Amino acid sequence: MDSIILFQEIKSKSLTVDEIVPKWANKINAVWQMGFPFPLSLRWWSWYFSLDSPAKCIIGEAHGYSSQYEYECNICDSIGWEFGHFFLMRSRKDFMANVEKFVAHWNEKHISQEKVRLLDIT
Repeated sequence: MDSIILFQEIKSKSLTVDEIVPKWANKINAVWQMGFPFPLSLRWWSWYFSLDSPAKCIIGEAHGYSSQYEYECNICDSIGWEFGHFFLMRSRKDFMANVEKFVAHWNEKHISQEKVRLLDIT
């Protein structure tokens, strides 16, 4: 297949949160359906420490469980800290809006970089 056609096919596909961060997607869906874990519960603390760890948070999973994005992408870094803030504020509306913001950013910036790497391989 011609690499230009392959690039166009890949470019037209936008990833979903389930594809970008499959492990966090379950937690995100739980927030959407039931809200945040009860404050100070074991589950709440688990989420808190995961969201506070750049390599373990939502953005970290998308970047292969690495914190390197903090130095490479200011937007991902900012969005990641916003997840923690909205979690602490228990703002489900803002948390979910941040999910949408992250997915849009990922598809606009990072999926393009991955596509170029895939084309280089073929």
